[in-house]
This record gives sequence, structure tokens and C-alpha cells, in this order.
Amino acid sequence: MFLLLILAVALTLAAIVLRPFADILIIGVVLATLFRPVHSRLAQLCGRRSTLAALLTTGLIFTCIIIPLFFFLGSLLAQGVQSVNALQAKLATMDFNHLLRQESLAPYLDWVRAHLPFLDLKKLALQADLLDISKTAGQILLDSGTKVVGNVFVLTMNFIILMFVLFFLIRDGDRMLMRLRYLLPLTTDQENRIFRQLDDVSKSVILGAFLIALGQGIAGGIGLFIVGVQPFFWGCMMGFASLIPVVGTAVIWLPVAIYLILTGQWQWGVFLIGWGAVVVSGIDSVIRPLLMQNRSNMSTFWVFLSIIGGLKFFGALGILYGPLTLGFAMVMLSLYAESYKHVLDDHAPPVPAPRNTD
Repeated sequence: MFLLLILAVALTLAAIVLRPFADILIIGVVLATLFRPVHSRLAQLCGRRSTLAALLTTGLIFTCIIIPLFFFLGSLLAQGVQSVNALQAKLATMDFNHLLRQESLAPYLDWVRAHLPFLDLKKLALQADLLDISKTAGQILLDSGTKVVGNVFVLTMNFIILMFVLFFLIRDGDRMLMRLRYLLPLTTDQENRIFRQLDDVSKSVILGAFLIALGQGIAGGIGLFIVGVQPFFWGCMMGFASLIPVVGTAVIWLPVAIYLILTGQWQWGVFLIGWGAVVVSGIDSVIRPLLMQNRSNMSTFWVFLSIIGGLKFFGALGILYGPLTLGFAMVMLSLYAESYKHVLDDHAPPVPAPRNTD
């Protein structure tokens, strides 16, 4: 008992010391796991020299992911502020009452008045509400940009630490994992299932969500560019919106299409609806089954809730932490159900007899 007490104290102190680097360690583990095949291939090309292969893999991650991500976020914030400012100027000069008086909208407005009498269109302050939303979005973007610029030194140090962590995780990750397996008081099968579930979640859910968002963002940006809308920022927003189930990217391209139709550009509006429904939505229908096949058993419903909950609790890194946390909880519940099946069966409620439908 004394040994276990000292161990608990030591682990608590270690957790306090490593807490500032928890995010970096988790991101490093996920990246090292995703790039394990690349490291194995480079190790073969380097004559099984693991240090050189790990160094090359780390440099590849830094060159292909971290540097482009840094410039991408900077450009996204800059163009986001410009796009929101342009939207505010457009909304301030737009006459919504004139749009609602168009003859082409009369049948639809009559239907709304007949079936939704509680909705008084004359009292809807659409212009003021949209201006408030755009001002809030602009302020959020400005605050984010100020925070990023003000923490350049901290971001640089975190990048350096991440590279350092990545190198050792890639080079010595297998030995670290073997040591962890040795210390865990679980059976080999239970350990395999836990690590397999976390690996599947990181590859199928996280990587899959990223590839789907990237594909739909690019396709959506191309469609917006064709109809004359700023493609980079709103295409990125379309990529983020792809995480929303059922509705998805339609929350971006559908309002734009409706606006084009209302302003007399109905050809471009119809084109954008067709582009969004066929091309943009089709990417999700093609990529998701390929990535999710025989992988994580998390449904879209749980993936969405885990990402939204993760964003709310952990911030931006919740996109990563949410699915990993929920996936870990699911596999632990499965192991618990199997280990205590005899107890659960004894306390399970009786299964009702099938009803006679004759």
C-alpha cells in the first residue's frame, strides 16, 4: 500500500509537470501514428537507420503539414475579415423590403401567410439581425487574429517542442508502447482492442473528416468562384460546415444561391444549387464510405456530437480530442460489458415475449 501511495503521488506530480505539454503530446502521438507507414518505408530506404528515418519523417511532417497550416490560418483570418467587412457593406445598402415585393416571390409569401400566420414578415428585422451576426463574426475574427499575432513567440516555441516530441515518438514509439503495455494490468486482447480503437478513430474519423472537409471546401470554393463570390474564405467555411450532419455544406451555398435568385441572378442561383447538391454533397457520399469501411464503429451522430462537445470543452483542439475521448469510452464500455457479462445478465430485465399479431 505504501508503494502504491508513493506511486500515486509521483504520477500526480508528473502530471502537473507535463500538463503544459499535454496538447503537444497528444497531437504528437496522433501524428506519429498516422505517419507510421511513412516512417517504416523511409526506414527501409535508409538501411534500417531509425534515427535518420525519424528525422526525415519529422521534416516531412513539418514541411507538408505544419508550415502550410500556419500560412493557411494567417490567410484565412485576413481574408475572413475582408469578406465579413464586404458582407456588412452589402447588407447595409440592401433594401430587403424591395426584395420581398418582387412578383416572383408573391406565391411563396402568400403560402407563408396562409400556413404560418404567426410569422409576420413585416416585423422581421432581417437586415438588422444579419448585420449583428456579421459584426459578431467580424469581431471574433479580429480577436483571433490579434491573439495569433500576439502569441507568435509562444507558437514558435510550441512548434519547436512539437518537432522535438515528434522525433522521439516516431523513433522510439514502439518501445514506449511496449513499456506501456507491460505496465497496464490488462489482458493482451483488451490492450489490443483499446489501441486498435484509438488508432481507428484517429485514422477514419479524424483523417476522414479532414479529407472530406478539404474536398468539399475545394469543390465549394470552385462553385463560389464561378458565380462570382469570394472563394477562399467561404470555401473554408464550407469545409468546416461539412462536419454538420444532414445539413452540412448547404448552410453556406444554399443562402448564397437564394440571394442570387432574389437579386435577379436566378441562372447562377440554380447553377449553385445544382453544384452544391451534386458535386459538393457527392464528395461526402464517395469519400466517407471508403474511409469508414471496416474502421471505427462510431456513427455520424456520435462523431458530430463528439466534435461539437470537444470544441465547446477543449476549444479548437476539440476536433481531435472529442472523437478520441468518445471512442475510448465506447471501447471501455464494450470491455466492461464483456468482463462483467455474467453479472449484467443476472440483473438484466426479462425480455418481453413477442406480441401476437394474429
